[in-house]
Amino acid sequence: MGTKEFEFSGQDLAQLLTHYTDGLVPMNGEVTAILQHPQMVRKIGLAVRSDEWDTIEPLFLQYDGKRVASWTKADGGEPTWQELNETPNRQ
Repeated sequence: MGTKEFEFSGQDLAQLLTHYTDGLVPMNGEVTAILQHPQMVRKIGLAVRSDEWDTIEPLFLQYDGKRVASWTKADGGEPTWQELNETPNRQ
């Protein structure tokens, strides 16, 4: 079994998230930092600045097959799942 590394910029990832979250991540968002969870090393975060946001509350996203979940601490931390139409087929 082989391994491959994928390199991309934080801005590229933010633009991909804009597409897959139907605008939860704004198009004019600017990535200011890439973060890594200290205990969950396979989780990353993006610090994104946008004039479309009026709060500094973190936005959490999770991708699972054809669904994307989003939640914030302000809404009680309960994920809201949404089925997306333009999800690529897994190969």
